[in-house]
Amino acid sequence: MIQDTNRNVVFANHACGEITLWPVGEIVGKHCGDVFRCHTATGMPFTENLCPCVDVLTGRSSQNAREFLIYLGDGSELWVEASASAIKDDQGVVTHTVTIVEDVDAKKRFWDEIIKTKTISTLGAFASEVTHEIKNFLNAVNIHVFMLDREIKNLSGISNEAKQELFQIVTAVQNGIGRLSEFARDCAHFSKSGRLSKCPVDINEMLKEVFSLLTYRALLSGIHLDMDVARDVSGLVADRDKLKQVIVHILLNRMEDMKDGGELGVEVKRIGQEILISCRNEGACISEEIKNKIFDLLYTDKDGAVKIGLAVAQNVIQAHGGTINLEPSAKGNTFIITIPAS
Repeated sequence: MIQDTNRNVVFANHACGEITLWPVGEIVGKHCGDVFRCHTATGMPFTENLCPCVDVLTGRSSQNAREFLIYLGDGSELWVEASASAIKDDQGVVTHTVTIVEDVDAKKRFWDEIIKTKTISTLGAFASEVTHEIKNFLNAVNIHVFMLDREIKNLSGISNEAKQELFQIVTAVQNGIGRLSEFARDCAHFSKSGRLSKCPVDINEMLKEVFSLLTYRALLSGIHLDMDVARDVSGLVADRDKLKQVIVHILLNRMEDMKDGGELGVEVKRIGQEILISCRNEGACISEEIKNKIFDLLYTDKDGAVKIGLAVAQNVIQAHGGTINLEPSAKGNTFIITIPAS
C-alpha cells in the first residue's frame, strides 16, 4: 500500500487485496485505520505510538515494522507484519509511506503454540510436586474435621440450633476439602498426561468400549449416540488408555451441554498420514471468546469452577504429536483430534 501523510490509502496492489480480503477499490481513498482496525492481541486498538506508518510520517524513523492483528474483509482476524518506509520529495520531505503487508498468522500461532507447550511441560512438573503437598495437607485437615464433627455430636450444654449451625460450618469445610481434593487429583492427572505408553490401537474396538460406557447416560438424557469409523484407519500407534480417556472426557463434556438431547457422534477417518477423530454434538454453539480459553490450564467456567480436563486432553494429544481444536457450527460444536498414523 501507499499512503499519504493523512494515512489515506492512495494505492494498493492485488496482493494486498488477497491477503486482507478487502477489494482494492474499497481500500483506496480510505484511512487505513478505518479499514483494517489494527489492534493488539488483547483487542486494544492501535494508538499513534504503535503504528509503524506514524513513526515514519513523523520522522521518528525512516522505516519501521511491527506485528499486529487486523480485521479482514470477511470480519475475521489475521496476524500481519507491516513494514513501513518513507517516500520523500526532492527536498527530503516525507510525502507518502509505502507499507508492505505480510501474512504471518501461521508463523505467529505456531510460535505461540511452542511457547504454550513448553509452559505446560514446566507446569506439569510443578503440578506434580505441589499436588503431593496439597494432598498430604488435605488428608490431615479432613481427619481433624471428622474428629470435630464427632465432638460436636457429643457436646452437651448447647442447644440443638447451635449444634446445627456448627454442623453447617463443618459441612461447608468438608465440601471445600472435597473440591480441593478433586482439583489436586486433576493436577496429578495433568502432570502425568504427557507420559505415554504406546501400542497399536484398534480405534473401532476402543470406541465401542467408550460408547458402551456412555450408552445408559445418553438414554437418560435423550441423546442419540452415533459412530462412523472408516475402513482405512489402521496403523494408529498410541497410548490406548489416555486416548480413550480424552474421548470419554470430551463426550461427557458435550453431553452436559445437551440439555434438550440430540445427536452426539464420533467420526474417524484417515487424511493422508493422519487419523482424524471428530466428536460432534448438537446444542448451543460455544462462543468465540470461550473457544479461545477452554484449553487453558486453569480455565474457569461460568459457575466459577476451575477446569483442567481439556488442558489434560490437549497435553495428551500434543504428546502424540497431534492437535485438538474446537470448531463451533450452526448446529453445535465439533472437537477435531488429529494424530499421526504410523
